[in-house]
Amino acid sequence: MNSNIDFEVYLFLSTKEIVISVNERISFKTIYQNETLIDLNSEEFNYKKINEFLEENIFVIEKTLKKFIQKIDLIIDSKAFFSVLVSVKNKNYNELISRKKLDYLLNEAKSQCQETVKGYKINHMIIDNYLINDKNNQFLKIGEKYKSFSIDLRFICLSEKIIKDFEQILSKYQISLNQVVNAEYIKEFFKNDTINIFNMANKIINGCNENEVKIVSKRHIKRGFFERFFDLFG
Repeated sequence: MNSNIDFEVYLFLSTKEIVISVNERISFKTIYQNETLIDLNSEEFNYKKINEFLEENIFVIEKTLKKFIQKIDLIIDSKAFFSVLVSVKNKNYNELISRKKLDYLLNEAKSQCQETVKGYKINHMIIDNYLINDKNNQFLKIGEKYKSFSIDLRFICLSEKIIKDFEQILSKYQISLNQVVNAEYIKEFFKNDTINIFNMANKIINGCNENEVKIVSKRHIKRGFFERFFDLFG
């Protein structure tokens, strides 16, 4: 297969509905979209229905694009997600806020969360507030001096078993799972916008929320634990 079309594939899943959307990478124009409703009255995912839906659509998409799908971004609307709130405080006072210090605090917060939620994966790590000199701040400037400094974070987590179940389904079609996005979070973030759920996910994945820290494997990075850390605060 060979085509010049550069595309992204999104799969929206809830206990009531499944939607697949293929969009051009730059313009985000919809190339293909299909959906199905799930009749069962259950809060559990209908894996049989998901598999059948993919089987019906993957071949059609690949034939239309004349390209194989290599990865899919998954948008999940489910009560299976839960949030963990963590606050970390810097213990050294009368210092300048540095990138190194922020990196350390964020790493400490992530470690605390992982100890609490073993068996679950962190899908979103969001900075909700900076408390600097007893004042709340939405954003932070590097190089400012402080007397007291702490960060409030929210971790949105999902069971590793659920993620592995989806990975296993996609693997039948030689497709990897790229990102898992929480639908409730992105709907809240874009509550004043009129864009669709797939555009929301695209913007979040590409760093639209400056206060979300994208976590990457240590194997793929040398400059620090968080990929977007220096971009966020530079």
